[in-house]
Amino acid sequence: MNSSTPDLDYQPSQPMSGFLPITLLGVSLALVLIFQISMLLPQRDALRQALVQSEKPVEQSKLVQAALQRLVTDVYTAAPDDKDAQAIIAKYGIRMDGTAANAAAAPAASPASSPAK
Repeated sequence: MNSSTPDLDYQPSQPMSGFLPITLLGVSLALVLIFQISMLLPQRDALRQALVQSEKPVEQSKLVQAALQRLVTDVYTAAPDDKDAQAIIAKYGIRMDGTAANAAAAPAASPASSPAK
């Protein structure tokens, strides 16, 4: 036989076990999962921090809304005796029907709908 040709009838003395490939596959999967989790942890912390930071503006907006509601109520109660208060009520369409949405939405819509001088 020629020494350069491979022996096609070669048979290993011990059959190959499937343990090593499965172990390598499991280790690589574990490494990928660890990497993914390590990337998610900073994102989770950033999301929690953003949630905490968003609570402060919400509280401030509630305080501003309450102050504006008191102001509108004061203007509305002064309207029977004060012509300026009557003009403000007419200009912004303030109505006292128990909701603050009408009083707050009317001033925001008025400047856009008023004609330019």
